[in-house]
Amino acid sequence: MEAEIDYFAVLGQEHRAELDVDALREEFQRLSRECHPDMGGELPEFEKINRAQSVLSDPVSRLRHLYELEFGEFPPSSGGFSEQAMELFTTVGAAVADADAYFKRKSSATTAISRAMIARDQDDMQRAIISSCGKVRARRDALLLSLAEIDMSLVGDREAARVLVEDLCRELAFLAKWERQLNESMAGFL
Repeated sequence: MEAEIDYFAVLGQEHRAELDVDALREEFQRLSRECHPDMGGELPEFEKINRAQSVLSDPVSRLRHLYELEFGEFPPSSGGFSEQAMELFTTVGAAVADADAYFKRKSSATTAISRAMIARDQDDMQRAIISSCGKVRARRDALLLSLAEIDMSLVGDREAARVLVEDLCRELAFLAKWERQLNESMAGFL
């Protein structure tokens, strides 16, 4: 469990969902220089600083770590999605399924005519994947705007903060998964 070490404390940060990434990077670089084994530092401390940077620089990892510090072990992912996520799931699923069907048709095409007919679909498939990737990133960016809301809730309504973090982590994890699937589909065209 990540909560055994308070990575916020390691890098001199407050327990917050929203962090100043530039200040985080500056503190990480300062501590890395001080604690680097080549500069007389100890390897375990240097590794802890690197792990702290890795956890805190990724919003999902940071949220999960914050949750564990504030509320205990992170629960298994369960629960519903927002309406926007469900719509996005449909869009992403269709783009990935269409790309998979395209690759199957392409691999079974044996004549020049069948290959030419399939090739004309490639641009449409790529556009659908690129469009879906843009929608996934836009949704991720919109969700990350709610980090400040989590920080305010931590001060006033801890139960609301707990629920917000759980919901946000769940949706961000699925967005990351969908983006990986879309990237894998796009890689098939290269």
